[in-house]
Amino acid sequence: MTVRYYWGRPKDVIRWYLRGTLYLSAQSRQSYIEKTGAELGNLPRLLKLLDNLDELFDTVNTDSIALLCLRYVELLSIAETTERTGQSAYQITAKTGKVMKKAKEIIAKA
Repeated sequence: MTVRYYWGRPKDVIRWYLRGTLYLSAQSRQSYIEKTGAELGNLPRLLKLLDNLDELFDTVNTDSIALLCLRYVELLSIAETTERTGQSAYQITAKTGKVMKKAKEIIAKA
């Protein structure tokens, strides 16, 4: 993969995309809890990951982040991502899976 992407630096794109998504989800959950008195559910986990996004992204290489952008920001299937990057489905799954595993480890610390 090259280092130039038309949607900006991959690390910034996916970081801000996730930050916005997590923030909106946490805000929505918090509002629901306040209105209904429901259990906290996944709110602590969302907040933990939101607070530790830098820890997550400091350990991930640019190519893996670019794959995350293709898969989750542009919403491409694995087949479309394979076609666009020239990487195998296994490579794409392995690289994105490592990032997801790291995110789960961060959440588990909560």
